[in-house]
Amino acid sequence: MDKRTDETPDAQVPETPSDAPIENLPPEESKAKADASVAEAQERLEAMEKLERVELSLDAAFNTGKAERSRITRAAQLDAAEAVAMAGVAMESDEVADEAFRLNVIASHGGNPERAKTARQNLRKANREAKANHKAATKSAKNAYDAIRFSDPNAMGFMRFVQVYFAIDIAANILLLLLTSRDSVASDSTQFLTWIMLILMGVAFWFFINRYKVARPFMIVMSAIGLAIGGIKLAIEGTFSLPTFIFNGAFYIFLILYFIFSKRVKATMVNDLAKRTGIYDKEGTAYLEHGWPLIRNLIIYFIIFSILGHWMEAGMCQFIRLGLVEGEYDPSNTMLWRDWLYPFPMEGAAVVLIALFLYPLLQWLKKKIKNPLVPYLISFFVNAGVCSLIEFSMGLLVNADHQLWDYSTMPFNIMGQVCLQNAMAFGAASSIIAWWVYPLLQLWISRVPDAIMNIVFVAVAVVGAILWSLYLFTPPESIEYVPQDTLTTEQRDMEDLNASLDVLQSSLDWVQSEVSELGSDGTDLQPELQQIQDSITQINQLVGATG
Repeated sequence: MDKRTDETPDAQVPETPSDAPIENLPPEESKAKADASVAEAQERLEAMEKLERVELSLDAAFNTGKAERSRITRAAQLDAAEAVAMAGVAMESDEVADEAFRLNVIASHGGNPERAKTARQNLRKANREAKANHKAATKSAKNAYDAIRFSDPNAMGFMRFVQVYFAIDIAANILLLLLTSRDSVASDSTQFLTWIMLILMGVAFWFFINRYKVARPFMIVMSAIGLAIGGIKLAIEGTFSLPTFIFNGAFYIFLILYFIFSKRVKATMVNDLAKRTGIYDKEGTAYLEHGWPLIRNLIIYFIIFSILGHWMEAGMCQFIRLGLVEGEYDPSNTMLWRDWLYPFPMEGAAVVLIALFLYPLLQWLKKKIKNPLVPYLISFFVNAGVCSLIEFSMGLLVNADHQLWDYSTMPFNIMGQVCLQNAMAFGAASSIIAWWVYPLLQLWISRVPDAIMNIVFVAVAVVGAILWSLYLFTPPESIEYVPQDTLTTEQRDMEDLNASLDVLQSSLDWVQSEVSELGSDGTDLQPELQQIQDSITQINQLVGATG
């Protein structure tokens, strides 16, 4: 028995509300569906624009210097063709000279003086033309040889020596800084001039690697700066003289002349700076870069914020000094108060973690939680916890004896390494960076061409190598410090008396030096001198009595 269905060929599946045309939907659903379609189309358009920008920038980066190299190659080909043609002319002139020589021999034995004279003149003329053609062919061949030799982008010639010299100079100075006390650097202002040259050498080294056209003017300017710095050093040392200045700056003078006139420089340094930039996405992780650009930016952040973190710590100590927050600080710590470029790696590491985890966490929380305040509240406490964990870990490594900081007297501390007050301060600072500073920096960086950011990275990396070699590998040297709350009243009075004694002694020495410079016998200042001397004597007696 055949089974038949009730379906007919013309039967149609009824439309569901989601599949129905927009005009058949209720007004609210119609508007929502239209908005969703527009948003989807906008996202696709933005994605296509981003992809097109990346493709264009990659093409520009790939083709950089290509036209210049093609021009140099074509010029080399023309020079080679001219050399071949001139060689043919020289060979023809040799044949003409040989024929003139043969005719001259015949004429000289023919007995006709006029004919012999004419043959000798033709021979001399043919020899002169052959010699001139050979000279021109040799010159043309040399030009062709130079053009072909200089058209090789990998043949850097003397520039390779300069590149290696810069690398050795940078490495040697950094190695020397490992063995140098930061106290000696603090009293030697010429060191900073040397650091400027090291930074410029690092940038020039990067230009040579990438064959950038800008290397030529940069080297000329850098060499002029090197000359100026050498003259400034001689002036500071009091040994400046023109012969000494020229002798010490001979290398930079030679570099200026070489990069002005060298054909090899013009033929080799032909690449333009690539124009490719990053892609900013404020709804995502702020910077859609991976690989080298991501690593480069993190290194830059680490070095720069390590120095800024030092200044933040100094500001916190100022709040303690003014009594705005509770705590202690060491006023004799040269690491904090004298060496303003001393990097604090904890703060740099915190910013790296903000970029990798804390900022993406905030974006994820904002997508998952509808309440606009809760994501920021969670982010604040997570930021405070992560920064406190960094400080605690670093404390166990380098501050086991509390020689750098001690929170033992602070409420809610853990092993004297971290405390609640600092955790909240770290939470506030890291939240400001994660919520506003980091996204703004990423927006700026996304607008800067990658080639420029690579140059910035080289300069910052050299600065970081200098500072880390000088400071972080040298044990801190500071006056022995005892926390104020562990001193007795007598000990505090003793410190105050010693401080007053130092001030008075310094005042007396200054007044006596002023009197000697004025050439006076000091009779008119005798009462003031005697008063200062009496005060010093009284304090010495008091110190001896309390001792």
